[in-house]
Amino acid sequence: MSKIPEEKMILLLKRGDWSAFNTIFNNFYIQLYFYCRKYIPNPEEAKDLLQNVFLRLWEKREEIEIKVSLKAYLYRSVQNECLNYIRSSRLNLSLSEIEGESILPNTSDPFSPDTDTENREIENLVDSIVETLPEHCRKIFIMSRINGIKNKDIAQQLSISVRTVDTQIYRALKIMKKGLKDYLSAE
Repeated sequence: MSKIPEEKMILLLKRGDWSAFNTIFNNFYIQLYFYCRKYIPNPEEAKDLLQNVFLRLWEKREEIEIKVSLKAYLYRSVQNECLNYIRSSRLNLSLSEIEGESILPNTSDPFSPDTDTENREIENLVDSIVETLPEHCRKIFIMSRINGIKNKDIAQQLSISVRTVDTQIYRALKIMKKGLKDYLSAE
């Protein structure tokens, strides 16, 4: 995450430290967005649901109980948010059908060929962006974001400072956000 241990980051968050929240947001947003898109094909809906998760994290920060890891907690929160949304969408669809409303084909079907194509397109774009990263930056990014290795451990393995790891991940995320701007920005 950052040079601050996860336990301390959670403690700072619980105390209302905005910079701790910002660090958590910046470190997890992109990966949680793509995880959310596995359930919710519509980019805007996925961003809204993700915003709900982070808003709830901030609002309930004093009460949260993180038993495994912050990453696991956030992934579970996103999964629950998505599943609740899907359930409520299906309920609304069923009620509309019962009331005899005309329903257009559901274009946000997570199993539609269009969604599969779009998801593959995004995955290919992410892969190609990762490939364009400078070698050192790419290696650190893959170790951190894909293999889930902590920054401290990456620094030890590569014999570099944790600050260098943080900087390289920041650069990679900046490049990633720029490359994915069409998928992450409002339409």
